[in-house]
Amino acid sequence: MSILKKLAAAALAAVVSLTALSVASSADEPYTGYNYDWWGDPIPSQNGFVVDRVIDGSDMGLDKLDYSDKSSSMQEQLKNLAEPSDIFIDQKFGKFYVIDSKNNRLIITDENFSPENTKVVEELKYGQVFPESQSTIKKTTFKNPQGVYVRTNTDGLTLIYVADYDNNRVVAFNEDLEIAMEYVRPSSDVFDADKTFNPKKVIVDSAFNVYVIVPSITQGSVQFSADGMFNGYYGANRVEATAEVIAQQFWKLIYTREQIIAMRRSVAISISNLDIDDEGFIYTVTENKTADTDVLKKLNPAGTNIFINLGYSDYTYGDYATRYYKGTNYASAITDVDVDSEGNIYLLDFATGRVFQYTDECDLLFIFGTKGFKNSQGTQKGTFRSVAAVETYNGKVYVVDNIKNSITVFRQTEFGSIVQKAIKLFNEGLYDEAKAPWEEVLRRDANYWLAYIGLGNAYLNQNDYATALSYFYRTSRSGYNRAFKSFRIEFIRANFTWMLIIVLVIVVGLIILSYVKKNIRKKKKAAAEGGTE
Repeated sequence: MSILKKLAAAALAAVVSLTALSVASSADEPYTGYNYDWWGDPIPSQNGFVVDRVIDGSDMGLDKLDYSDKSSSMQEQLKNLAEPSDIFIDQKFGKFYVIDSKNNRLIITDENFSPENTKVVEELKYGQVFPESQSTIKKTTFKNPQGVYVRTNTDGLTLIYVADYDNNRVVAFNEDLEIAMEYVRPSSDVFDADKTFNPKKVIVDSAFNVYVIVPSITQGSVQFSADGMFNGYYGANRVEATAEVIAQQFWKLIYTREQIIAMRRSVAISISNLDIDDEGFIYTVTENKTADTDVLKKLNPAGTNIFINLGYSDYTYGDYATRYYKGTNYASAITDVDVDSEGNIYLLDFATGRVFQYTDECDLLFIFGTKGFKNSQGTQKGTFRSVAAVETYNGKVYVVDNIKNSITVFRQTEFGSIVQKAIKLFNEGLYDEAKAPWEEVLRRDANYWLAYIGLGNAYLNQNDYATALSYFYRTSRSGYNRAFKSFRIEFIRANFTWMLIIVLVIVVGLIILSYVKKNIRKKKKAAAEGGTE
């Protein structure tokens, strides 16, 4: 009896211990990890990223700066971030640039957000390269800035580009805060005179061409050369093939010219955000809950979406299912994109507050982050109220919340690092080496369907087609077809002699059978003719 009591006590202790661990884990991760299977159904999954820390203005030392020249109300506001809207990380030098929109300033800091390395930029100056006389804006302060990008040329000159929304310009300046160029509303006839020029986001390519997102422009991003010349539009979205658009195409076949002119024109949805990778490809996203066209694009220098040719343009990005509750659409609305040094794509969902990580081939890897529950208002670490921007650096992910006025830093979990290792080995052609990490992934999470595809490809490369078929089954139609084709060819080669013998036997048998039948018919015919006589 005492033994039974001891066993019961031990079992109870184990349950309590596991419960405590579960509670601690859930406290660190306020959202349940999930992914999608091959059929598009959500399934539980291990988290690839968890919260590392949450940064606010006091962490950067903003509350320690001197604001004595400001009003008392402004002093309190300036002590923290106020509606931050964008973040850029210089991958080479490790500098962080944060747009503090409501405070009309740019904050420059380091990876640790150290107060001693934090610099606040509130005012610029005109220099010899770009004197005030050349400016059409004549403003040295920001007014509701929204976006930032930094580019360093081969000579080591760093230029900082800020989308200065209410000043109707993108202003470029050097590290001495001297204005080098202003990109303003084009005077070209190509630019619609009825459209405003309120730059929201900006990127710069290696040739220092500037691409500007203007919300009122639906023809794509506004492109400028390095010297400020308007080069036209780049990367326009396609028109969504709605029922109205299809109907318009039909009526245009029978309408007169005057009736066609009077028709309401269908226009594409404007681009919401963009990023550029190390190879110079530009990625754009479109924040719209009802559109499925061009949610994510990868553009070559000609502005062509190469995802179309690769078959990735029709993928569903963000959450697969669209949810409606009390008249509200809770479908994903992708508001920002970032591409890391490994080619992984990070999409930020404004509707759900989640980050979706994809491979360079648009396979979904991980989903992390979420909007806070109604009562908590996103106060828990890892939850948000209004996400604005996403950026990556050294394996960490940085998400800006413009209502919580904070930056949440996510670090990769051990499980996430194993997945990344497997993908990297496979992309380098080291298929055999990729098997072990993929097998480890499945030991930790049997629902992780991408591991089945990885192992299927590994066994396919080893010419073990039967095993490859078992891994591709229900996970990859294209992989299964490739494996089956190879399996069929190998089977034919291995059994060709026997198959040939069987075919010859069948042919000879058919010939003999035909000969026998022919003789039988002759004998019957002869017998019939003899009986007649």
